[in-house]
Amino acid sequence: MRCTFVEEIDEEEKKVTISGEIRAFSDLDLRRSVESVLRDISAASASIEAVLQVRVLRTATPAVIHPGVLETLAYDLRSNGFSIRFGRSWSSARNVRAAVGIRGAERDLTAFFREHHAWKFA
Repeated sequence: MRCTFVEEIDEEEKKVTISGEIRAFSDLDLRRSVESVLRDISAASASIEAVLQVRVLRTATPAVIHPGVLETLAYDLRSNGFSIRFGRSWSSARNVRAAVGIRGAERDLTAFFREHHAWKFA
């Protein structure tokens, strides 16, 4: 789970707004995280007798890469001298078959994808 929050204070209206994002790799982890954060915010609001308004918005479901695509990509990269490590990503990559982390090899990987017949560089 990964949480990021921003607090905005409006002195004139005596209002505090907390905005944030909660990311999780599973629905269960997301549910638990949202419940925990809401419980903590509710308790803090109640302790100072504040009015609490809450909105929750779900923006994206984690994408799952097709195993065949991942296997082919890993084979092609390893065959061309790149080290391979698998892991989840906190960033969603929409409308792509797979996302690749670069870790300092940006020039080499960009060249590989632009020259390779099976992969399109986005």
